Amino acid sequence: MKENLKLGGILLTITVIAGLLLGFANSLTAEAILENSKVSKEDLKVILPAASSIADTEGVETNETINEVYDALDGSGNKVGNVFKVTTKGFHGPVELVIAISSEDKVTGMKVLAHSETPGLGAKITEPAFMERIKDLPIAEDIEIVKVTPSKDNQVEGVSGASVSSKAVATAVNDAIRFYKENIKGEEVAPKEEVDSTTSATQ
Repeated sequence: MKENLKLGGILLTITVIAGLLLGFANSLTAEAILENSKVSKEDLKVILPAASSIADTEGVETNETINEVYDALDGSGNKVGNVFKVTTKGFHGPVELVIAISSEDKVTGMKVLAHSETPGLGAKITEPAFMERIKDLPIAEDIEIVKVTPSKDNQVEGVSGASVSSKAVATAVNDAIRFYKENIKGEEVAPKEEVDSTTSATQ
């Protein structure tokens, strides 16, 4: 009987210690996941230089395209815009981006976080030369990818030979714009026109 009680006590002690260790590990993992979901200061410098930090946007629900949304704050804690993590469909698979829209209603920048586009073609959407084209764009109209030098404020010259990848970026930016208008500003937005970019054989 005493042996059974002793064995039970040992098992109870082991269970308690294991539970405490698992709880501690879970808390550390949760903090790591939360930290990884945040936009880095390096990202902010690229997409919204006026911001120095981000905070959760209260009362806004995300969707299948807009994965995360944050308020962008300057050094004094004043809101200067919003930052969106967006997933869209590229030529070879999902493309994940972070996009910023300022309080002045302009797309101030974007950065591709993950993709599987073709090196030397679609992968050029990650290069500074292309990212520079997605800056200071007004949000009055959807962003449009063109093959020639843009003639309108809402036009962006795509990557040569990578029309699908370029349009994927435009789709993500437009999704962020629509989400911003509807959920941040409370505006009514006309239904978006569906464009099947996969019908093109050119990336």
